[in-house]
Amino acid sequence: MATSISSQPSIRALSLKYLYGGVVHYRPGDRVLPRVLPDYELVMMIEGQATYRKDDHDQAAGPGTLILARPGFHESYIWDVQFPTRHAYIHFDISAMPEDWPALKDWPVLDRQPNPVLAPMFRHLIENIANHPEWPVTSPNAEVCRFLECLLHIILRPTKNRASTLSHHLPEPVHHALKLMRSIIDEGSHQRVSLADLARKAGVTEKHLCRLFQSALGHAPMQTFRLLKLQLAIALLNRSHLSIKEIAHRCGFENPLYFSRCFTQTYGSSPRKIRHSLRAHQAPPPNPLPPEITPRIFW
Repeated sequence: MATSISSQPSIRALSLKYLYGGVVHYRPGDRVLPRVLPDYELVMMIEGQATYRKDDHDQAAGPGTLILARPGFHESYIWDVQFPTRHAYIHFDISAMPEDWPALKDWPVLDRQPNPVLAPMFRHLIENIANHPEWPVTSPNAEVCRFLECLLHIILRPTKNRASTLSHHLPEPVHHALKLMRSIIDEGSHQRVSLADLARKAGVTEKHLCRLFQSALGHAPMQTFRLLKLQLAIALLNRSHLSIKEIAHRCGFENPLYFSRCFTQTYGSSPRKIRHSLRAHQAPPPNPLPPEITPRIFW
């Protein structure tokens, strides 16, 4: 006898009346005259600076800025007075939207550091629009509605965690020091690196670099370097057949016993036990560092 599967209540999908858009270039000093927006508009700044004015409130919009405007907005744009400006845009109107979305009054308007995944999604949508000149008159198909729904969902319900935005806020000296660490780990090198080496690369004193790392990542520079190596070890335990000794060597630990001791102190279990749990499809242990700076995997 067939087993019945209980169905979850469906959530209404996004449905569009129309969709159109493109990429626009402006000369220095051009303006979009004040207007009342009749529909929804999503803008992504590509090049140049702009001032976005809504209800007499000005906001700076540099490259990468995302603007989500909705019907009834009193708005205007003032483009860069010295350099050309370029932005992508889409206009759309909604006939039905997901019931679990926030109320329109709670929608964000301007985000200077949107989720990095939105730029390629926006570009894909613009390319799709270019291939469908009939869309300003006819409604886009369900596939395109689902794609825009996904894009808007990311904007309306951003992931509020430290890892997703951390790279935008790391001080430059920390970026430079991390770049040196990453290059050594990615090359599988056993090059010895001291705090003095990292400070030299970062262009600051050792004491100041320690303060910056502690504030940004919660760990000292050399401790961060070791944690980066151990992050790579987690991936290699899960996705390679290398022995524990080989993984220790690949991650820059000359002594496998020291590697196992550091690993166990950090994750609460030995490399062998973690490998066994990963292969049993259990979740990996949480990493002390954000995933955005995890080393790439080469073997």
